[in-house]
Amino acid sequence: MKNNTQNFKNQETMTQFIISEKSKKVVYLMLILMISFQNLWAHSITGQVKDGKSEQSIPYATISLYTTSDSSLITGTVSGTDGHFALRQVASGKYNLRVSFMGYQTVNRTIVLTNQEDYHAGTILLREIAVKLGEGEAVAIGERIKAKTEPDKTTYFINKKMEDASNTGLDVLKYVPGVQLDFSQNLSLEGNQNILLLVDGKERDTGFIRQLDASQIDKVEVTTMPGSKYDASVSGVINIILKHRETGINGYVHGEIPTSQNVVYIFPGYGLNYGGKKFSLQTSYSGQVSNFPIVNNSYREISKPQQTTTITSQQDVMQNNWSHRFNFGIDYFMNKQNQFNLYTFYNPYSSEHNGTMTLQSQINQTQDRYWQAKKTDNDRNHKLFGSLYYKHLFHQPNQELTVDASYYYLTAHNATTYAYDSSSEGGASKQTNIVRPRQQNASIKIDFTTPLTEYFKLETGMKDILKSMTDRQSDSFRYRENILAGYGSLSFAKNNVQLNAGLRAEHSTNDFIDHFTRHFWAWLPSASLNYQLSKTKSLKISYRRSIYRPNIYQLNPYVSQNDPFSLQSGNPWLKPQFSQDLFLDYSMRLGNNFLSTRLFYNQSTRVINSLTFVNDSNLFETNIYNAGEVEQLGLQISSALKLGKTFALNPYLKVFSNWTHPNVIARQYQTVAKQELSYEVGLSAIASFKHDWTAAFRMQYYHPTTDIQTIRNMSDALYFISVEKTIKKKIKLGIVSGLPFKRSFAYHGEKTQGPNFYQRSVGSVILPSVPVWFSIRYQFSSGKKVHTIQRETEKLDQIPKKGF
Repeated sequence: MKNNTQNFKNQETMTQFIISEKSKKVVYLMLILMISFQNLWAHSITGQVKDGKSEQSIPYATISLYTTSDSSLITGTVSGTDGHFALRQVASGKYNLRVSFMGYQTVNRTIVLTNQEDYHAGTILLREIAVKLGEGEAVAIGERIKAKTEPDKTTYFINKKMEDASNTGLDVLKYVPGVQLDFSQNLSLEGNQNILLLVDGKERDTGFIRQLDASQIDKVEVTTMPGSKYDASVSGVINIILKHRETGINGYVHGEIPTSQNVVYIFPGYGLNYGGKKFSLQTSYSGQVSNFPIVNNSYREISKPQQTTTITSQQDVMQNNWSHRFNFGIDYFMNKQNQFNLYTFYNPYSSEHNGTMTLQSQINQTQDRYWQAKKTDNDRNHKLFGSLYYKHLFHQPNQELTVDASYYYLTAHNATTYAYDSSSEGGASKQTNIVRPRQQNASIKIDFTTPLTEYFKLETGMKDILKSMTDRQSDSFRYRENILAGYGSLSFAKNNVQLNAGLRAEHSTNDFIDHFTRHFWAWLPSASLNYQLSKTKSLKISYRRSIYRPNIYQLNPYVSQNDPFSLQSGNPWLKPQFSQDLFLDYSMRLGNNFLSTRLFYNQSTRVINSLTFVNDSNLFETNIYNAGEVEQLGLQISSALKLGKTFALNPYLKVFSNWTHPNVIARQYQTVAKQELSYEVGLSAIASFKHDWTAAFRMQYYHPTTDIQTIRNMSDALYFISVEKTIKKKIKLGIVSGLPFKRSFAYHGEKTQGPNFYQRSVGSVILPSVPVWFSIRYQFSSGKKVHTIQRETEKLDQIPKKGF
């Protein structure tokens, strides 16, 4: 009985073991089936879409997956802002992967997904569609879109018309809506000159861009609402994307020939580049010589009880401006992950206005007094800049670290002497104004970018800049500024929504030696939300807070006297100016045309303005203060249009209401709040003809605007006409006329009114009936295309210029 019981227990245990083993096998089988089933649907297809020429990322390209058996659509997506795409949960099988984008040839690729691997398509290069025009005409990119809007910028694509109408990189920018270039080659973006210029992500200035050949440029990226990554003082960013650099030697020589001895307007230059697989060398020169006869007129009036004093003056001077800019750069590619760049330039320049000044004053239209003086400028300036840049690319796509160290040095001697002759009131005498500024900047900048997930990307970094500013003419002005900044920015992109939000924090220490030391914190948020309504339409809202810090000329308290009735000085106690911008943008493409409309609001506080009053000695005294608040609300329209095969138009219009609100200091000058309507307008047009002939027209005009006390920008419309002929793609001959039939062009004017005074001034250039100059350009190249380093470097202070 006992044995039977034991046998039964053993049999039961064996049965449980067998059942348990069977259960395990079932579980194992189920797990294997589940894993196999999961593997069947867990495939991913990833890749990146780029332009076949420039190898720049193409966002919003259409990615479609079809079966090869019956061409049924399985799934699809669009590429992100960096060109990357991913298709998830795709079953094993054989498919046709199709990548398309407007203006490019569609790419089809057959892929096979097995049970054990995902598919990485790598980089898919799309080539632009070339359309042949009529017989005898060149082959042009007829279907390339003019522009497209992205979450953080608007990209304008350079086509053959723009190349044919341009010689230099600056010429190309003339045809970008919202970009203005005046007669002195000063660049502005939507009316703002405090912009950051980049070439392939590397900071450059107008001198460097002028030496670029127009044919090197693939596209121009314009950012009017810079994110937290950029210096808070920057009001806009223009990034010029070049085509591939080449191995071997390439370069150009550019010259311009004036046709008048009195009107000289030439910008000669050369560029020479040598490229190898591991390194490249670049050297270039860009010059600027502009001589014009200028007449500066002013009228001033002082009203006191029973006495009115009027003062009229006229300066007949010859502007003599010259600049010689020498650039040198080295790119070194240690390997695919580590890249170095060295860049430096040396720039001597001068701006002198020499001639005569006559001045007359009257009291109650009697008691005439006269002054006549010889005006002589002695202006010498030297700028030196150098930077060392390092970029490390991690194995994870789109993850990188950059380090940039730079040094900037400016030294100048700016002197103006008025030698009054014996017929002047008070007899012969001399009045000399001298400033000898010296500024040194040293900075280091570190940036890190990494994708967090498929949809999120993080950008973070820091920057430290130390500025030293002195006037060697006066020991009383020694000024130091240290700015330590850190930022973080998070980006999200999925389907039709792109979001970017960031915060930049800056701590500055201002030390006016022997006077004061001040500390400032600036918290500068930014955000943008872009919604893609369709493939051709988008809606974007953006916000940004920015800061403007005064420069050495605004801070220097040196008192200058330009005539017997005026005094000017700077103010070392100035505080930074803050601005807030809010944009609502709607953009659309019509075929390969582009239209953008914007509602905008801007508020600037602690506005740095000049304020003028008449002191007890009846002198017009002008000082610089944080004078109040300015607001602007308006509408902006810009477009890039193609009219048939011959004409292209790029109009720009900005209309806004301007409010000024003086603070306590400004109200002491008895200024009042004001409101006015103002506008800016620009137009560029290109006509392309057979046999490589091109004609172009460009115009821009700023309506006068009011700051806290003064009405500024009282100038005439500026316009140019040009015709160019290209010979064998190597030689370009051109003829340009600026302001034909104008004879006299008002390039500067302003008006100020106080409780007991009124003053206005205008500067005019005297021109021949049809001012004309010729240009010739020769370019050469050899070798094959390779990659370049993309980088940005320290933004330099803009030095005020005088004259036209």
